[in-house]
Amino acid sequence: MDTALAYERALVSLHASRGDALLRIDEVLARAPDFVTAHCLRAAALILAGDVPDRERLGASVRAIEQQSSQASDRERRHAFAARAALEGDERLALERYGDLLIEYPTDSLAAQMAHALDFRLGQREMLRDRVAQVLPHWNESMPNFGYILGMYAFGLEETGDYAQAEEFAKRALQLVPDHAGATHVIAHVLEMQGRNREGIEWLKSTRH
Repeated sequence: MDTALAYERALVSLHASRGDALLRIDEVLARAPDFVTAHCLRAAALILAGDVPDRERLGASVRAIEQQSSQASDRERRHAFAARAALEGDERLALERYGDLLIEYPTDSLAAQMAHALDFRLGQREMLRDRVAQVLPHWNESMPNFGYILGMYAFGLEETGDYAQAEEFAKRALQLVPDHAGATHVIAHVLEMQGRNREGIEWLKSTRH
């Protein structure tokens, strides 16, 4: 398989929370150990994996990017800059840096996911909605991973109590990515919060796959 295609599949796996993203990324890096963008992805996946990431591998990817800084793009260097903050135990600084990266590169779906996940982890409820709203105008349905951006926005809407809009955007996300677990999760929350219990049970049964 082409290395770039394998990378894209690993990125989608991370967005989809399928549980095999790190395995896929490691397969890419085994074939192309100097692939800087894949190191950005691995660093992000390790941060997302838990409150105490695998620091050895995280550090290795951050250093790999830093050591190739003259060949790396500005976006890649910014990913390393953000991941280094997480490596050093400062998730708030990591969030600030991923957020700044996203402002400069609003169609970077990995930066969007990182900022969104850290907003959630650090309890910044309004930013779950507003940060994604800020980049949404730069996206459209012809772009890869747009469904995951819609799902992030739907989650932010649900977490801030706008249940009607949350359901609408989650359904749009599911039209693009039918097995989108995040969007399925949003609709389940909406149905629960609105007391639509029977509908919620049927919804979860219908999405069991």
